[in-house]
Amino acid sequence: MRESPFSDSCPEAHGRDEDQGRCTGTSQESLERFLLEPEARSCPPERWEQLRDLAVGGMQRPDLPAEVRLRWGRLSLSAISGKYRTGLSQQMTAESARARAYMIKEFGASETDPARNLPVLCSDVLRDVGMPWEEAARLGAGWRTAPREQMLQLRRIKNMLTPLLLLQDLLEDGKPEGDGPASRQVRAWLELVPKLP
Repeated sequence: MRESPFSDSCPEAHGRDEDQGRCTGTSQESLERFLLEPEARSCPPERWEQLRDLAVGGMQRPDLPAEVRLRWGRLSLSAISGKYRTGLSQQMTAESARARAYMIKEFGASETDPARNLPVLCSDVLRDVGMPWEEAARLGAGWRTAPREQMLQLRRIKNMLTPLLLLQDLLEDGKPEGDGPASRQVRAWLELVPKLP
């Protein structure tokens, strides 16, 4: 099996930028190629986490051209999908929402780029919330005395919604992205965020 370009035993992955604390030796192109190969599926979650960290760092570097940063953003989304391939849908949605919200905030919403499609992001978050708004509002009001599992459920909901707070200005009434049903529902959910644990 071909070695992952972001594994511990790969010499390229050991380059460190001491100031940034990030791996620097693995090229964006080699990672993009590797993700297209069948071997990528067998990488353990910690390798996907390493790639996610590397890709998020690249996406957030203002000294890089926008298109390069967007490619790093898409790599981070691939890494998140790989990391959660076997489950934990709400955690995957929360991590993905953070990356996608950042990309939308930095580079603008786009109907043609799935990573930056705000209505689709809103729909994805709403799909994984797992309970009606009314129930979340009721449970959120009494979360301090709720059983631990209920608190964790509300925390997962908050983790999925919090990245969308970055995009509140785009979700307002009258904005093209704010006019769809998913965007309107998300606006109501975002009002609950401060009330959740």
